[in-house]
Amino acid sequence: MSTYHDILGIKPNATEEEIKKAYRKKAIETHPDKGGNEEEFKKVTEAYEILTGKKEEPKKPGGGNPFGGFNPFGGFNPFGNPFSQRKMKARPINVDISLTIEEVFNGCVKKISYYVDRTCQTCDGKGGTKFDTCNQCQGKGVHITQTHNMQTINMCNNCGGTGTMRLDNCNSCGGVGVKKFLESVDVGIPKGVTDGVKMVITNAGNDVVNAERGDVYLSIRVKEHPKYTLEGLNIRQIEEVSFVDMVLGKDFEVTSLAGVFKINIPQHCENNKVFRIKGKGIEDEEHNIQGDLYIKIVTKIPKHVTEEEKELLLRLKETTNFS
Repeated sequence: MSTYHDILGIKPNATEEEIKKAYRKKAIETHPDKGGNEEEFKKVTEAYEILTGKKEEPKKPGGGNPFGGFNPFGGFNPFGNPFSQRKMKARPINVDISLTIEEVFNGCVKKISYYVDRTCQTCDGKGGTKFDTCNQCQGKGVHITQTHNMQTINMCNNCGGTGTMRLDNCNSCGGVGVKKFLESVDVGIPKGVTDGVKMVITNAGNDVVNAERGDVYLSIRVKEHPKYTLEGLNIRQIEEVSFVDMVLGKDFEVTSLAGVFKINIPQHCENNKVFRIKGKGIEDEEHNIQGDLYIKIVTKIPKHVTEEEKELLLRLKETTNFS
């Protein structure tokens, strides 16, 4: 079986610097946006995170459990009230975040707002102030039935498994136990997120009685741009060049998200020629990888010409190369 060191191609006693160097090389080789295999990239990333202490190594099956990793009771204590031992998690809140390509390139902080259920402070989430022991289960929350050698445990429908009955409703929340509020939070968006990426803010969602606080799921949506398009970590843009410069050639200055660059347009340049500027695309901060910039050159066709320009074009048309 391959070890994490084997995956990165390093010795067991490799230093942290050697681990990082090996990871950068392997990440570039296996990254899907660089033509690599996604599963191999995940293995390389996991090996790096575990060897550098950013992530704990998964525990092996069993772990001292006499059932070899399988709990026949599903994680519950079979000798207690099964309806009071595990809290469910509240339903998540879904929020869409719209980003410009500039924000994807540079990273940003976005303020998001959403409505959320919070525990009522008046009744502390209980829905009321007066309670009494359930008279059907005598406060146990369950009904136990013994049939021959088998014991059946059913939740008490009268009290919902709580063992108590509410005698009044809270005036503030109407007995629900929660109230709705508008909350805002600043979210740091790293460089390199792509359209459709999901992010999670844990324990920032809804409060629900007898449940763990929920999460907030963020869905990234990248807006269309009139000049730039994204393909993974690569940026593509189109630049118009005059017909004369396409024929005679020119050092052309291009402004992009990564700065200003000069490209040499050769003589007799064909239309739709693509120039690649390596390492000037989107940076993936998490994996220390950067895409490329692709510039497509197209011939600029003027929408209006003067009479003088029209006369020159007609004369040019009479020549050998432009007839």
